[in-house]
Amino acid sequence: MESCFLRNRRRRRPIRGAAMGDHDTLFKRTFSVPRHAAGLIRTMLPAALVARMDLSRLELIPASFVDPEFRHRHADLLYRVPIDGKMAFIYFLVEHQSEPHALMAFRLLTYIQRIWAAILRDEPKRKTLPIVVPIVVHHGRGGWTEPRTLHELVEGLDDMPELGAVVPNFEMIIDDLVHVDDPALLARPLEAFPKVALWVLRDARTIEALLERVGAWREEIEKLVAPGRDSADFDTVVRYIIRVAKDVSFETIRDRFIEVIPEVEAAMASPAEQLIQRGMEKGREEGRQEANRTMLARLLQLRFGVLGSGVEARIAEGSPGELEGWLERVITAETLDGIFAG
Repeated sequence: MESCFLRNRRRRRPIRGAAMGDHDTLFKRTFSVPRHAAGLIRTMLPAALVARMDLSRLELIPASFVDPEFRHRHADLLYRVPIDGKMAFIYFLVEHQSEPHALMAFRLLTYIQRIWAAILRDEPKRKTLPIVVPIVVHHGRGGWTEPRTLHELVEGLDDMPELGAVVPNFEMIIDDLVHVDDPALLARPLEAFPKVALWVLRDARTIEALLERVGAWREEIEKLVAPGRDSADFDTVVRYIIRVAKDVSFETIRDRFIEVIPEVEAAMASPAEQLIQRGMEKGREEGRQEANRTMLARLLQLRFGVLGSGVEARIAEGSPGELEGWLERVITAETLDGIFAG
């Protein structure tokens, strides 16, 4: 039976979609799979600690603890796992921006406190708190340059070492991808898809560097397009590259991949065609909206004469639904104000 903790967090979780960003989509598509998350845990935590975990029971908790104002730059995943038979939590926080957040240690403490608070609401008789192990994944081009401990953020603490024991502190575990080279990334205990996902997260903002390194990733990419394998993982990777690499054409990206890895030729058509189709559909919808704006303005001029700047601005800012409603009222409304009422 699902606990109140899970149910409550699910109710509060906002609807997340493409607006959350391409980085968020790729990371969550990859590491919402427990076996992929387990590989990242094995990479980032000490082997002695991992040996005490039962990763076969790693369970994704469908909840988010990030503040709304930071969801454009942070994404999170929470996992539950037994350590020495006691339930603990692994909390992944992803920093999407090129420049790391200066107060990340404080923000991370806030999110950990929210996890604990949710657990205590579910289990009010608890006298202790479960372990929460936070792991920050950063893929900015400049690497992590901000404080890694909470104490580094506290003013004057260096001059008062006697307070060190009474001021809260912890050190963040940071997967700073820009400082992980190809051999190290390829050596991680991960399947092909999460390895490739971390590679493109690291390099796709500098598409020239990514294209230069395709050869080093040939073996892993070939696994993603092997006969009989579902193409969804490779589609996700290519779609991400296309959307992030705004200054380089898809043809350039495709030609480079095919030059180095001929086996991807057929597989690369699918995500590109999907994006082109979405673009065409978006263009048609935008065209319909613009036509409605033009028609509405013309009909209003015919009925009421020259339109003021306020009316023109109202038409320009109107949503598709508002435009349709105003067009319907052009014939029946007796006044200009009556058209925009309601």
